[in-house]
Amino acid sequence: MEIENEDQLKKMCIGLDVYKAKNRIHNLFPGMENRIDIEFVESDYRRFVVIDCEYNKNSRMIKLKATSNNPIRHLPSIYQENDFLRHYLMIFQHIMNETAITLDNLDNLFRPMETPAKFLPVLANWFGVDYELLGDEATARKVLQYTIPLYRYRGTKRGMKALLYLVSGIVPVIIEGSLPFEALNISQETEITSPILELDSCDAVFCVYFPVYVQDMDKDLVKRIYRIVQSEKPVNTQGYLYFKKPKVKKRKPVVIDENMQVMGAEGLEI
Repeated sequence: MEIENEDQLKKMCIGLDVYKAKNRIHNLFPGMENRIDIEFVESDYRRFVVIDCEYNKNSRMIKLKATSNNPIRHLPSIYQENDFLRHYLMIFQHIMNETAITLDNLDNLFRPMETPAKFLPVLANWFGVDYELLGDEATARKVLQYTIPLYRYRGTKRGMKALLYLVSGIVPVIIEGSLPFEALNISQETEITSPILELDSCDAVFCVYFPVYVQDMDKDLVKRIYRIVQSEKPVNTQGYLYFKKPKVKKRKPVVIDENMQVMGAEGLEI
């Protein structure tokens, strides 16, 4: 999505806190967060409120004008009428405002849906979640938002089903006590030097079935889903991942009678 005009930007930013305005621009126009310049204007109104916006189409730069206090108000009244001192102190206030905005919105850093993208891996590390398995930024925010409620269901069928749905967007079916393949018959003459299945029974086995064709899913997503299943399953169980099988086309039967002659490698001739 591209910024159409300056009026569009003003409607979505004016009146908001600077922090919230920057987040809105980032969410609606990805990649523009590094193209935002903030100019602080002295005002008696509460600080850090956007009062005007400018957009340069050529340089694709966004300029937000926000309210700010001036340190001169802390000086005796005799100094407050000095214009040079007023502008000089405003330079330092600009520098301090960046830190003040961060401190004022420190609580938002710990909210997955509002924290900056660069802080998401830190949140994932605190929650004990492998950030690489979450996929894109939107999916990562969604998973981290529900991480704490899902902790009470970790290692259960319900918890794994919810987590896989958040990551893939598809509701899987988890079947306990079942294998995704049929039994393998081995003759007595076959020599086996290693175990094929280290299972005495199917009590500690489960299958995660996705009702879609594997060809319709991204290969990276399939790998991440498999790693999630292996990392979230109970230690004493074995989990298998499988997908919807494509329909096998029935072959037309060929009737061979006594009038048909074999023509070698070229085929058959009647």
